[in-house]
Amino acid sequence: MREKARRIKSIARCPVYPEELVSYDCPECGYPTHSTREAWESDTEKAKYWPRLREANEDEHDLRSRRTMLEFDLPDCQPYEETITLANWDLLLYTRGFRSIDDDRPRRHISKLLTYPMTIGAILHEFSPYSTRNQRLTVEGYRSLTALRQSLHPPLGTNTAQTLSRTINPIRIFILGARAESSLPPRVWSQLAYLFPSPDVSFQIYFIGPEVILPQQLITGPNNPSQESQEVYKHGRANFSFGVPGYSLPVSPTLTLHMIQGAYREVHETLGPFDPYTDVYFAFSPGFGFPTVPLNNNVPQQSQESKELLDTGSIQLETNWNEDIKLILKEKCALFGAGFSPADVQRDINALESVVDIADQFDWLLNPGQNVFSSMKWEVAEFDPRVAVKSNYAIWGIRGKRFEVDQFDKREKLKQIT
Repeated sequence: MREKARRIKSIARCPVYPEELVSYDCPECGYPTHSTREAWESDTEKAKYWPRLREANEDEHDLRSRRTMLEFDLPDCQPYEETITLANWDLLLYTRGFRSIDDDRPRRHISKLLTYPMTIGAILHEFSPYSTRNQRLTVEGYRSLTALRQSLHPPLGTNTAQTLSRTINPIRIFILGARAESSLPPRVWSQLAYLFPSPDVSFQIYFIGPEVILPQQLITGPNNPSQESQEVYKHGRANFSFGVPGYSLPVSPTLTLHMIQGAYREVHETLGPFDPYTDVYFAFSPGFGFPTVPLNNNVPQQSQESKELLDTGSIQLETNWNEDIKLILKEKCALFGAGFSPADVQRDINALESVVDIADQFDWLLNPGQNVFSSMKWEVAEFDPRVAVKSNYAIWGIRGKRFEVDQFDKREKLKQIT
C-alpha cells in the first residue's frame, strides 16, 4: 500500500494547484489527494469523493489485517436438485451455499473476486436476470442464448447427444484482451462450472491477450500465488499448438483453462471452426472507444513529433481491435462486453455504431445496462484519486448480423407481387 501511495504521488496532480503533484495525505480517507494542507482545506469539492476513498482504503487494510477471511471459503459443486437464484449477489450467495455474510465489507471482497465468473454465468444461465421481459435481452439475443442453453442445460437422465442430434462438445468461452481475469485462482473459475451441474457439460476457457499472465510467470514472479494454487498449476503444461506462448491447465473433469499470450487475430484460425451452440466471446473493459496510443517511447516528450504521434485521431476499435472484431462477427457467435462506468460503456457503444465495416454488421443481443454482478468494491485510479470505478459495472452484447434467405417458387413469388 505504501508503494501504491508512492505511485500516486509521482503522477497525480493536485485538484487545486494542477501544476503541483499530490503529496498531502487526506486526514479523512488516508489517500494522497492534494499538494498541501492549505490546498486540501480550500477544496470545496473534496466531500464528494473522500467517502469512497475512505471506503476503498479501509477495504485494502482489511484484506491485509490477517483476519480469517471466511467469505473466501468457496462452496463446491451445486447439487443438481438445488436451484440457483441469479437475481442479485445476496440471493446468489445464499442459494449457492456460501457462508452467511452480514457486513458490507466482506460482501465487497467476495464480489470483486467473483465478478468475472458470475457475470459470465448470469448471462449464459437459463435463470439469467436478463430477459425479454425486462427488455435487457433482444429477440436476437433470445435466439442466440437459446442455442447456447441447449448445450448448457441438457435434460437429466437422457442420452444428451441423441436428444440434441449432435455430438456434445465442451462450451468454449473466449475472454479477449484478458488481464486480471487470467491471474484469478483456478478455484474461482470453478465457481462458473458449478453453476451448471450437469455431468454432460464441460468448459474450456481461453484467456487471450498480450497482457495475459502465464502460470510460470506467476510462480516465479514477485507476487507468488498461494501454495494451493501452485500445486494446481503444476498439473498444467506449456501449450505450443497456438503458435504463441500458451499454457493449458486442466482444473477438473468439467473445466480447463487456456492462457494465450497474444492477439486474438493470431490464433483465430488455430481455434476454429466455431459453433454458435458452444462458443461465446467476452471482453471485459476492452476500451473500444479509447484513443489509440502509439507504442513509441523513443520520441522526446516535448517534441513536435511526439505531439503529432499522440494526436492520432483514431480509436482502439479502428486500429488494435478492428481485425479481431471483424473475425468474430463473421463467425456469428455472441460477443458480450463489460465496462467500468456508464461513460466507458457509452464510448464502446459509440465506437461500435460508428466504425466503418463494423457498424452495420451486427445485431444487438443484450441492451447496454447495469450488470447485476458487478464488483461492489471501488477501484481508485492512481493518475487521479478522485476517479473511482467498479469493475464490470455495465454489460452489453452483440452478434454478427444474420441474413435470412427465403426460397419461393415462381408461382408463389407472383402471388406475393400481385
